[in-house]
Amino acid sequence: MLFDILKNLKSKKDLEITVITLDSGEYIGKFDSEGIKTFDLNLKGLVNPRIYFKLKKFLKDLNPDIVHTHLHKADFYGRIAARHLKVPVIISTCHNYSTSHKNADMSKRSFFDIVDNFVIRHSGSYLIAISGVVKEYLIRRDKELVHKTEVIYNGVDISKEKYVLSECTEREEFKRKAGLEKGDFVITITGRLEEQKGHLFFLKSMREIITKNKKIKILLVGDGSLKNDIKKYIVDNNLGASVILCGFVKDSQKYVEISDLIAVPSLWEGFGLVITEAMVKNKIVLASDVGGICEIIEDGETGYLFDSNNKESLFNKFNFIYENFNKLDFIKENAQKLVKQRFDIRKNSELYYQYYLNKLSNITIRHSNDTKSFLLNTHII
Repeated sequence: MLFDILKNLKSKKDLEITVITLDSGEYIGKFDSEGIKTFDLNLKGLVNPRIYFKLKKFLKDLNPDIVHTHLHKADFYGRIAARHLKVPVIISTCHNYSTSHKNADMSKRSFFDIVDNFVIRHSGSYLIAISGVVKEYLIRRDKELVHKTEVIYNGVDISKEKYVLSECTEREEFKRKAGLEKGDFVITITGRLEEQKGHLFFLKSMREIITKNKKIKILLVGDGSLKNDIKKYIVDNNLGASVILCGFVKDSQKYVEISDLIAVPSLWEGFGLVITEAMVKNKIVLASDVGGICEIIEDGETGYLFDSNNKESLFNKFNFIYENFNKLDFIKENAQKLVKQRFDIRKNSELYYQYYLNKLSNITIRHSNDTKSFLLNTHII
């Protein structure tokens, strides 16, 4: 996501962009390939004072006008280091509506919420929420944040509407290599194999359907801590012929392209980027009605929603889609149109650019050549 934003922002002549990762050096090559200057601190651990001191040294040398952080660890260390160096503008993008990452109950405040609120106030940080529900969560934590928070949705590269597997024969061959047969109805879930993403709930809800109908296949694209639990469930329920674990892939486009339906059974979700990535390729999405997902999908118009963690609701919605699949082209068209209007990464990147300029508008730029030097201090996972 950050990479796509920076690809668009680097064309701005008045921006000098530097990326710092805390412990994600494997991404440096990707940024370097686009001519984006990148450094990796290579420091592990959540509680590690060395991160602060090393980051502060980098910031002092770079002397940026803006520090923009992403994700909790970078938010904490980046804000404090930037504040102590008197960086004029500090911004954090908030990606979810829970810091406990367990059921995402916005009515509860964790210890981290209290610490995060203090650091935001101490550093004078501005906040960007990736959806309306994330903004609501921040304001519930601290009513004063209403004046510091704006929503900029995640975006998708709409050029991806063009298929990588452009020929039908290519798609059929990729299906064959993935373990599928001609005529299979393919459901794909892309994402980390973690509790949040709802894989086990989905398999349990769909077990009866895929046991009776051998033409329905489920692809799980991703890796994570629940991999062995999911494998065990597949084996214990004799679902090996119907559920295929594809593992981690850098680019899931090909799997989306061979799919009939993209499923997003998340138990909580700040936005749901995989939804817009599927929509731009004219795919129908069936998703749980949680968090920012409801800001993307209008049920029965741009996709389908089921009640979160509700087997009967999922069962009924899937059956409707499956039985009426050939009549649902209007859903695909509506969804792709929506993505182009509201979630185009080029438009959303421009919103970031204008946001930067707005926050700097009343600040005297410290560089004599008037170049606005933006440092995006980012922990990427």
